[in-house]
Amino acid sequence: MNSPVYKIVSPLKKRVLSDDIVEYLIDAIMKGDFPPGSKIIELQAARMFTVSQSTIREALRELEIRGFLESKPYKGTFVRKFTIEGLKDYFRTRTELEVLAAKWAAEKGSGTVNIPGMDRLLQDMERFVSEENHVAFRKKDMEFHKTLVESSGSKSLLSAWNALSHSYWAYFGLYFEKQQYNLEDQMEKHLAIYSILKTGHPEELKEAIESHYVDISYILRVLD
Repeated sequence: MNSPVYKIVSPLKKRVLSDDIVEYLIDAIMKGDFPPGSKIIELQAARMFTVSQSTIREALRELEIRGFLESKPYKGTFVRKFTIEGLKDYFRTRTELEVLAAKWAAEKGSGTVNIPGMDRLLQDMERFVSEENHVAFRKKDMEFHKTLVESSGSKSLLSAWNALSHSYWAYFGLYFEKQQYNLEDQMEKHLAIYSILKTGHPEELKEAIESHYVDISYILRVLD
């Protein structure tokens, strides 16, 4: 197992807040600097960011809530390992919530889905395709789907969707999609979802959403 590389972080603000550390570590994990199963050592992280251990502890708690880390009693805090069961549960729950959001948006009438907002996000995604920037593409991908859920007008539905640890599962997808997919393929699948949403008839949406996920059967072959 590869060990994480701790480097002194200089570009961040002089007074680093835990939120800054959270975002920095998410990017580092998604880039593979901290591989699954690697231990996050508070003291080393505090030296890396030149902050107190209490500030690091606060950031690690947030990352655990978001699904990136897991704490093991008497052992420490680790980058969460991938599980197929967790992935299947995430895909199924997220799909149902997004289809329900589109249905509720359609019931409210035309103009409810934020098509202009999605259009802007797709333009950004196309730019990241040309730059081959998987991390930036995946972040816009999540914004795209969040915009869909927001179109339902339901705060409860949005809250349920937000609770699904999307950043962690986006990281999971990044880990495998570079071996399986290219960004052009993912772009086409998001355009298909967008086309369905523009019609206001979400009946075909479930299949379109499911088809844009990482292929679980492929992941099983890789992990065997």
